Amino acid sequence: MAIAGDEMTERDNTAYPERYGQWGGNPRGFAPNYERCCAEVTPNERGGGARRHQCNNKRGYGPGLAYCKTHNPDAVAAKRAERQAAYDAKWEARRYEWHGREFFNALDQIANGHNDARGLAQEIIAKFKEGER
Repeated sequence: MAIAGDEMTERDNTAYPERYGQWGGNPRGFAPNYERCCAEVTPNERGGGARRHQCNNKRGYGPGLAYCKTHNPDAVAAKRAERQAAYDAKWEARRYEWHGREFFNALDQIANGHNDARGLAQEIIAKFKEGER
């Protein structure tokens, strides 16, 4: 048993696969080490010899305390959501850049006495909203 905060929880080994690093050159792979994180990772090395293997960090986070701090599913999801929010903000900024000329032209038409200013504005805004995320 391991202590997580004030409560006692059993370590869960069900998150571990039967074998790590299986491939054609090593069909048996390697047995999991239950003292380490259960995530299967790819090394940062370049070249054909880089094979997936079990994470080297100590476990103690996430479901069943089977993950390290880096691969904890909650931390991974939070990081992914943060990256997605940054991407969406960048996308929105680009959309305004792309449509800026169109907005200016519509405003120019309204200033020069377009007969249906509200209709023109609604048409341009509807076209802009088609690309929203």
